[in-house]
Amino acid sequence: MYLEQLALQNFRNYTNVFLHSFSKMNIFYGLNAQGKTNLLEAIYVLCTLQSFRTAQRKDLIHWQSQAARVEGHLRLAEIQKKYTVVVESSAKTPSINDKDVYPLSAYREHLNVICFCPLDMQILQGGPHLRRRYLDRILFSFNPLYAHEAGKYIRVLLQRNRALQFGNKEEVLTWGETLINYGAKIISKRLQFIEKLNTLTSNLYHAISGTEESLNVRYKTAINVCDFNYLSESDLGEKLRVCQQQLCSEEQRQKRSLVGPHLDDFEVFVGHKNLKHFGSQGEQRTAILTLKLTEFLISREEKKTEPIFLLDDISSELDEHRRNFLFTELNQQNAQVFLTSTQNNLMDLNQHEARIYEVQEGKILRK
Repeated sequence: MYLEQLALQNFRNYTNVFLHSFSKMNIFYGLNAQGKTNLLEAIYVLCTLQSFRTAQRKDLIHWQSQAARVEGHLRLAEIQKKYTVVVESSAKTPSINDKDVYPLSAYREHLNVICFCPLDMQILQGGPHLRRRYLDRILFSFNPLYAHEAGKYIRVLLQRNRALQFGNKEEVLTWGETLINYGAKIISKRLQFIEKLNTLTSNLYHAISGTEESLNVRYKTAINVCDFNYLSESDLGEKLRVCQQQLCSEEQRQKRSLVGPHLDDFEVFVGHKNLKHFGSQGEQRTAILTLKLTEFLISREEKKTEPIFLLDDISSELDEHRRNFLFTELNQQNAQVFLTSTQNNLMDLNQHEARIYEVQEGKILRK
């Protein structure tokens, strides 16, 4: 997949921007608060209909406007199409070649983008919600059914929590069974993804770290199971049911659902060492870089197209060795890259044939 041109109207601090003739490597540099991240966010919205920074649509719209527009010409399998997203405070409207698209999954079906931003460095050290969001964001991108099931799960969860708050035992039981059914589907898909992740992480971690230690991701849930590999979706549902029954009294006391994927987590180990608690800063950064590159490889395999890779100011998080490994790997994988930085000398630019832009107060200047 290749982005050939991009037009923004009233998106964040950009009132009217048109960029074209992008290269394989594109660098946007400038001082902080000039709009560099906004540009990457626009590309992400164009490809996913979501922001990696906010859940509020109004945040994407220029403060003097009623709507924002992001338009891009994307080449997939040598066919160029115009993709457009109009963002209003009440809705997002996507179109392909000026024809509105519904369902939204049909718009995203062939688009593929990976974003690596400073917040991703908190995947290990941050709270469980960041790790759940990381898993869900990946699965949303190439599994429309997962997004549908996750949406239904959250709606059922809200209904069950409301029944718990009002002490309606019959509704608690009814919604509890539905919650189990959707919860088992979500956990099953998360486990399948983590299993695939673990088949790729060790070689990448070896290459980046220069050690023989293996990286392994382990899923954490209230279900008391040592090995998930042999559990079917129905087995997971039965385990959830037993766990829900065991915590029935505690759920009534706390008036909220205490079992399910909305509370699950994962841990990252190198050898037998839990990186969150015992990993050095270097090990943690290497692990995150490994996860993002593995995400790239899995996404490419699942969607059968090269993802666009967005890198937001990772020069502040990754040292020269890790940055150069990342750039070399993406170059070998034939990925188109959009990178922001406060510097314009991160690497040998001629080697990567980079196109360089300076960003100043919502204006983008080709250098």
